[in-house]
Amino acid sequence: MPSKIPSITLGAAVYTVAALFTGFVTIQGGTSAQYVTTLLCCVSALLGPAVAVWHYTTTHKLTLAAGPGAGLGAAAVVAGGLISYVITLGLQALGFYPSNAEMIDRQRDQLLAQGLEPDQVEGALQMAEMFSGPLGVVVNVIVAAVIGAIGGAIAAAIFKRGPVDG
Repeated sequence: MPSKIPSITLGAAVYTVAALFTGFVTIQGGTSAQYVTTLLCCVSALLGPAVAVWHYTTTHKLTLAAGPGAGLGAAAVVAGGLISYVITLGLQALGFYPSNAEMIDRQRDQLLAQGLEPDQVEGALQMAEMFSGPLGVVVNVIVAAVIGAIGGAIAAAIFKRGPVDG
């Protein structure tokens, strides 16, 4: 069976760039960019797995079954997510991105501007703070793996290049 590492690496790189771009739009756009950011998150989560499966099937001239496609997609998104997380931490340390505390303050202002009561805002922010630490990384990796698996399975059904592998 041919190596999947180059395809996972390419898918992870595509996901990383898309995720960092989405993060930049989120930081710069404020409330008005929330809908665009949501769309970009979905595109990022599907684009990485699609590129990984496309690369693998095209390079090796074969067709992947849904299961191996899902595995390839999940691996690409998890790797890309972890890489983009580390890069984001670096950008925060260098001052290019706001800290998590600054982001929480921005969210507070946005929620209050949308008309939420202060106790509702504090409840939402407590939840956000809980998910901004290590627990958030774990939850995000699990969710990303599931979405990446779905994207990889869909891509496997689309990119058929020869005999079925796996």
